[in-house]
Amino acid sequence: MSKVLAFPVGLIAGVGGVGLVGMKLFQTQMVKEIKSPKSFEETCEAIENVIPEFASEGWGFPINKWDFYKSFENKNIDVPNIRKLTVYFVCNAKLAAKVINTNNAMAGIMPCSWAVMEKTDGKTYIAKMNIGLMAKIFTRTIKEAMEKVEADEKRMLEKIFS
Repeated sequence: MSKVLAFPVGLIAGVGGVGLVGMKLFQTQMVKEIKSPKSFEETCEAIENVIPEFASEGWGFPINKWDFYKSFENKNIDVPNIRKLTVYFVCNAKLAAKVINTNNAMAGIMPCSWAVMEKTDGKTYIAKMNIGLMAKIFTRTIKEAMEKVEADEKRMLEKIFS
């Protein structure tokens, strides 16, 4: 291959490789699973107590919690690695409105869902979208709102786990 062709081919291969690595990173890191130091019931109770403490900042539960595991049971669906699963819908309407007013389609990922699960190993986890990582693919208003959500969620989780 000539030197003239080698550079563009190498450049394209390099950019493609970095893109694939970046895509894989996003795929594996887009959803966080955080181990709780508390039992399932204690974690759920902490969420239900802590989120209202942030009401003055606009946070709340716009939708009642969902016993997702019960939905599986009612349909005779086996989820072998999970014993309990409750989903909480957490939202800050002012931040959500900023995002939706910038891009209406973003309503499709709202409100934030936090899944509390007890696995068969007896350990409890909170699974949630990695809003901080997601913010990196947006600009301006959406990025700023997502960074605020990430910072607030971090503060909430610290209180939930304490």
